[in-house]
Amino acid sequence: MQSPPPPTAPTIPTIAPAPAPAPAAASPYQPAAGFQESAMSYSFHRWLMLGVILILASVIFVEVVGMFGEPSIVDYDMELEGTLDQIAKDTEAHTDMNRVIGSVGSILQAVGLGMIGYALLRTSHDDKHEHAAMRVTAIILGALVIVNIASRNITVF
Repeated sequence: MQSPPPPTAPTIPTIAPAPAPAPAAASPYQPAAGFQESAMSYSFHRWLMLGVILILASVIFVEVVGMFGEPSIVDYDMELEGTLDQIAKDTEAHTDMNRVIGSVGSILQAVGLGMIGYALLRTSHDDKHEHAAMRVTAIILGALVIVNIASRNITVF
């Protein structure tokens, strides 16, 4: 025969612990905890380098397109009918392409300079242990860069 199972210990009713208070909701105006140390946070060097890269890319972009030059009369057979019309059409297309590429290059340069100006202005307002002269210089340089962008197409005449 089998022995009877051991008696069970009497259960004592216990009081459940109070639930932990819910953490306070994060403020939508402050970065999340630990964001300043993450790779996505602001970095003066990152903004500065992105601005410089955009400026250099715009210069290369415009120069590569412009290096082929206008259509040359030497490239056309003048004995064929409609050659003058084709030269005029190709010259107009080249002029339009230069205008569009020049506009894209100007936009890239403005964005690059804007990023550099933003980096200078933001760095000047950070609470770092920098000398006051460095902060003033950064504010002046940032303001000059932003004013340069804003005043590109303003003429007095």
